[in-house]
Amino acid sequence: MAPDDTIEQEEKLKLRYLKFSKIFLLITLIYILWIAIVILGIYTLGLGPRWAGLSSSQWILSAIGLISVLLGLQVVFILHFLFTKRKKKIPAENQQPQFVQGKQVHNYTLPIGAKGGVFSKTYVLIDDDRVLRLRYQMIPPQDLWEKQP
Repeated sequence: MAPDDTIEQEEKLKLRYLKFSKIFLLITLIYILWIAIVILGIYTLGLGPRWAGLSSSQWILSAIGLISVLLGLQVVFILHFLFTKRKKKIPAENQQPQFVQGKQVHNYTLPIGAKGGVFSKTYVLIDDDRVLRLRYQMIPPQDLWEKQP
């Protein structure tokens, strides 16, 4: 799977969870508005304690249950998104570890996956056993050679 596909899937997942969050918020707000209407009907209009099918305390308990379920789903969505989020991996240029002067070399190329052109190489000492080689593309290949018609 290409890194672009992974990023696209993460964005789709994020948009889907955002859509669900908006729907959950809307449902919660409508339900709370209904509870307010039920309470107003009971206490100000004198419609009776069970005019909406349930008593006011039962409606409030059902609202607490609904909000709890929706919050639980939100937590599940957030955790699912965080744990399925792919970390950007730096592709290894060589699978075999390289050693220079007895120190293991870790390669990192900027931009990632760049091929061709002119690169600068900088070596950074990490510790006594490891070195980081930074390859930065100074001139991309399309700037070196003009395109043939």
